[in-house]
Amino acid sequence: MRLLEGKTLSAEILGALPDRIEAARLRLGRPPSLAIINYFADSPSSFYVKRKLSACGKLGIAAQLFSPRAEDGAAAFRTHLARLGADAAYDAVMIERPLPEGFETLETWDAIPAHKDVDGLSSLNMGRLFISKRFEEIEKGAFFSPCTALAVVRLLKFHGIDPAGMNIAVAGRSAVAGRPLAHMLTSLDATVTLCHTRTRDTAGIFKASDLIVTAAGRARWLKKEMLRPGTTVIDVGTNLDENGKLCGDADFEDIKDSAAAITPVPGGVGPVTLACLLEAVVKAAELAPKTERGEIILT
Repeated sequence: MRLLEGKTLSAEILGALPDRIEAARLRLGRPPSLAIINYFADSPSSFYVKRKLSACGKLGIAAQLFSPRAEDGAAAFRTHLARLGADAAYDAVMIERPLPEGFETLETWDAIPAHKDVDGLSSLNMGRLFISKRFEEIEKGAFFSPCTALAVVRLLKFHGIDPAGMNIAVAGRSAVAGRPLAHMLTSLDATVTLCHTRTRDTAGIFKASDLIVTAAGRARWLKKEMLRPGTTVIDVGTNLDENGKLCGDADFEDIKDSAAAITPVPGGVGPVTLACLLEAVVKAAELAPKTERGEIILT
C-alpha cells in the first residue's frame, strides 16, 4: 500500500510564498491579510483553524479570527461579512464550516466580494469554475476555487496519479468539495460518478472505480468490503470519532492492506488544503488595489 502523504507538497507550496508575500507587502504597505470566521470551537474544522493561524504567523500573513454568536442570527452574519468585504485592511475572507442551521445560503456566500472569497464559494467564483473546460483554466484563472477540491487534484498530480481515462467515484456533493472536485476531475478527462445519500448502489459504483474520493463527513464509514482490491482512496473527511480523535471517512486500518494507495487523516489532503488557502490569500493580496487613508486607489 502506497501512502499518499500531503506534508511534502504542502511544504513545497508554502516554500514558494515568502517572496510573493514580501512583494505584496511592499506594494500595499502592509502584509497580506486574512479574516477567518468560525462559529463552533469544538468542530473538526477548529483543528485546522489553529493551524491556519499558526501558518499565517510563520509566513508573515496577518490573520484575525472572528467568532460570532449564532444567536445573533443570519442577517447579522451577512452584515459582518459585508463589512469585512468592504474593509480594505483584509484581502481575504474565509468561512469555516459547519455554520449554524439556516446560515448556508446563496446570500451568505455572495456577501463576500469575489476577489476576497479565497475558498471560491461565491456565485461569481463558482460560475467561473464551472464554465472552465480545462483544468489549466481553473489553475491559472484570475478567480478562486474551493481549496479542498483543488488540494485533491494537486495531491494526485504530486504523486504522479493521472486522472485521465480513470473511472472515479466521488462521495459527497457539497459545494466545497464533491461537486467542484467532480468538475475538476472531469476537466482532467476522468469519467466521474458523484455519489450521495440517495445513490442506490454506492458499493457497486465503488467496486467499478479505479479511484475513490470520499468527502462524505462520516467517520470511518468506508470499509474494505466496499472496494475492489487495488483501488486508490483519497480521504477528504475531517471528523471526530467517539473519542474526540480526528479521523477520516475511510477506515484506514481496515482498508490499508487492500488499497493500492491511500491518503492519511491527518497528514493527507488537509495540509495541502491549508497550503492552497494561504496561496490564495497571497493571490488575493496580489490582485488587491492599493489603499491610502482607507480609500481604494485603482492601479
